[in-house]
Amino acid sequence: MSAAGEVAAPAQPGRHFWRVFLIGGLISYRALFYWITPWQYIPTMLAAPTFQILFFVYLGRAAGVGSTAFFVVGNCIQICSMSGIYGMTMAISNERFFQTLSPILATPSDRLAVFLGRGLPVLISGFQTCCFGFLVSALILGFRPAPAELPQLLLAVLVTSASCTGFGMALGSIGLRVRDVFLIANIAYFMVLLVCGVEVPLHQLPLPLRALAQILPLTHGIAAGRLLAAGRAGAAPLLDILLEGLVGVCWATAAYLLFRYFERSGRRSGAFDRL
Repeated sequence: MSAAGEVAAPAQPGRHFWRVFLIGGLISYRALFYWITPWQYIPTMLAAPTFQILFFVYLGRAAGVGSTAFFVVGNCIQICSMSGIYGMTMAISNERFFQTLSPILATPSDRLAVFLGRGLPVLISGFQTCCFGFLVSALILGFRPAPAELPQLLLAVLVTSASCTGFGMALGSIGLRVRDVFLIANIAYFMVLLVCGVEVPLHQLPLPLRALAQILPLTHGIAAGRLLAAGRAGAAPLLDILLEGLVGVCWATAAYLLFRYFERSGRRSGAFDRL
């Protein structure tokens, strides 16, 4: 082999990884979410979250149990879990449902690239849904955070969207083995809505639920968003953002380990082809 060939050879695996991660992730998203047309995407991912925000804000105002900013931040950040939980559950478990999982796992492609590539479009979808929620809140509810806090608020939204995507990856990996993973996804979605401080302050929850909230996505991201909405920039919201990112990394790592475990056990038992 020539010297030039020896230098160029190590770069090939890296290019292959990013090609599978970016292009493969996009193609799989379009294939598995064929139902996403403007006529269905807008009511599902934009209109429904908008009505959720308005419902809880006006309910909180009528009951006098929280400020507009409390419910706006909680619900605007929480709606990214719709994409993260349901999107990632479908992105992984639907491969099994459509009988395409076995051919994918038969390829020599890097498993980490295949796995993470499924999450990037879902993360972007969750992020833009949150941003749309904040835009609607600004236009209808008069929610106006300080302009200086917007970069950190967007960072909190991005990290929380990534954390929810990692959580959804874990649920989707379970879908490689269980038959009705969407029941688990439904329970997980309403669990984070209940215990992560979206509608009810954490200090009002029972101690076990408060402890559970610390290891779930959304909790620290919402806390950071509320601090920033109140104009309390500094170390406190950055620490919450860092904790939210750590939670997401832990869930994504657990999801990948589950994915590889079910892949190995599924090869031995033929579980991929049993629905």
